[in-house]
Amino acid sequence: MYGSGKHHPVWTVYDKIRTARLNVKYYSRRLQVLERSSLTLDLILAIAAPTSTVAGLWFWQSESGRAIWQLLGIPAALAAVLKPVLGLTKRIKEYESVLAGYRTLEFDLCHIKSLVEQETAYTEPMRARLEDALERERALVTKNPETRENPTIKKTCEEEVLKELPPSCFLIPEN
Repeated sequence: MYGSGKHHPVWTVYDKIRTARLNVKYYSRRLQVLERSSLTLDLILAIAAPTSTVAGLWFWQSESGRAIWQLLGIPAALAAVLKPVLGLTKRIKEYESVLAGYRTLEFDLCHIKSLVEQETAYTEPMRARLEDALERERALVTKNPETRENPTIKKTCEEEVLKELPPSCFLIPEN
């Protein structure tokens, strides 16, 4: 029987699966934004550096080329200042760590779900596995790299998770 018995204790596992999946999606998107920002700043710095191959192109020797090159120096100077101030490298590592933790948590919870489906029961050993997973989740919550969530991204991720994991996809054991 799938999707019924909303008060069955196994719903704790299923709700935690959805929460872990939500966090995987959310932190993946947030990490992607940080990585793109870091890459953009790196490219600006690499292209506009006086020692870059681009700096040696013949075009820059003309009067208009020199003017354009000087204008390109503005975003390069801003990028050079912003990169350490934003601390992107540190933030990327923090997001990667939390994301890896939620992926592992999701895997562990899905393993419990699989055991429930195989045994058509929610047993004491499965409850013990859930308790272990909840302890790992507690550690992840304390490592949250954000002070404020992005509500737009979170809402999009929530909608995706509910489509991927509707209540009807979960087995509710008879016991």
